[in-house]
Amino acid sequence: MATIQELTEKLGQTEDSKERETLSEQLIGLMRKQELLWAAFCPATKHYFLAQEENQITAYLFSTEELCRDFTEQMRKRHILLEVLKNEEQNRMFLFAELFRCGVTQIVIDSAENYFAVPLSALIPIPDYSNLPLVQRPVLNPTVTGKLLLLMQDMRWGRADGNTELDALQEIYHSAFLHPFKAGEDGQPEEPGIYQMPDGGSLFMIFTDLYSLKQANPAGYAHAKIARFADLHKLLEENPDKTGIIINPGSGAPMLLDMQLLELTQKVAEGDLSEITVRSMNENSGKVIVTKPEMPNHDMTNHITDYVKDKNLINRIWLRTIRKEEEIRPHYLIIIDWMDGIEKEQRKQIRREISEVALPFARGLHIEYVSYHYDHGKAWTGSSEPFYISESYTEPAAAETKSEAPKEKPAEESKKETPKKKGLFSGLFGKKS
Repeated sequence: MATIQELTEKLGQTEDSKERETLSEQLIGLMRKQELLWAAFCPATKHYFLAQEENQITAYLFSTEELCRDFTEQMRKRHILLEVLKNEEQNRMFLFAELFRCGVTQIVIDSAENYFAVPLSALIPIPDYSNLPLVQRPVLNPTVTGKLLLLMQDMRWGRADGNTELDALQEIYHSAFLHPFKAGEDGQPEEPGIYQMPDGGSLFMIFTDLYSLKQANPAGYAHAKIARFADLHKLLEENPDKTGIIINPGSGAPMLLDMQLLELTQKVAEGDLSEITVRSMNENSGKVIVTKPEMPNHDMTNHITDYVKDKNLINRIWLRTIRKEEEIRPHYLIIIDWMDGIEKEQRKQIRREISEVALPFARGLHIEYVSYHYDHGKAWTGSSEPFYISESYTEPAAAETKSEAPKEKPAEESKKETPKKKGLFSGLFGKKS
């Protein structure tokens, strides 16, 4: 049987789409079932090592211990200290589930001359908790966990910059957290969860998910409620004796928020970047980049589906993200394949109504729209699948599909979906001017 390295080498040498698909499926199978894999682990945060690769939070696995040690040695030369962690097949799904909880959306295996980059969703089904109340979901928002881990990890090595900080603060502002409390006689919250510091000070504690809450096991606080940014601000405003708020105490990467940082978070969320120095993403500004969302947004797509499914106006809908290259934060892009005969004014009205049901679940992102019948609408769907397909929709004939396809390969589509034969060592933490 071919090894992961042999398969990735073949993948880098072929442009045939069917062969690439077959090789990718074989690689995914080995990543799930190979007896041993090795992972790059960050002892400073007690979590798997993460990096931001082409708008994806990425973790690194290796098919041999030697390749993993080569990687950690390269990182050591950059003063990034990592460990080699073994993962057995019987624990593979637990590994993937933990990576999902930590916001990982992409796995790179064997980050060397021949490597394979694959969405985490290809390795495990991404769970949909949208039907559960927030307080009962084991994972609230993996993205905020990932952004916080990236920030704390980079701070440990003195590598955090304005982009990392901005990403984390934006997610804090738009995310829900679990806040433990003691219940009174009527069952209502009576005493909020307090974390006592060794120097005698105290902080309110909040958690990104149930796992982090149970791991900390805050004594005496048997219940939890949802706390959003406004609740956190109110807590500190009404309790000036408290030093601040601690996110995920008991983990390897807790984060402290005081009133000054909360106020900065609000400024950032409202578009005031005067107190954050953000580097340009690229000298060539203006290029439009369309990619998959960092994480599936089931809450939003389910509400859109519920709204449109009985209207008999739309064939298919895709959800993507779009941004100009000089922008830090993307917008959601909804691509709509309209049924024939839908007039312009009716389309405008439907888009407005879709926004009304979608925006409460958009985590503060703006929503933009494009019609599928435009060439760039087709191109921007990329290799993604629509999240909504009308029951009456039928695929067009193959010849018709071919004639309608855009002639040029879309420049905007993220490169991560086509692995290339090059190492990633030079890309990690590379400073873009």
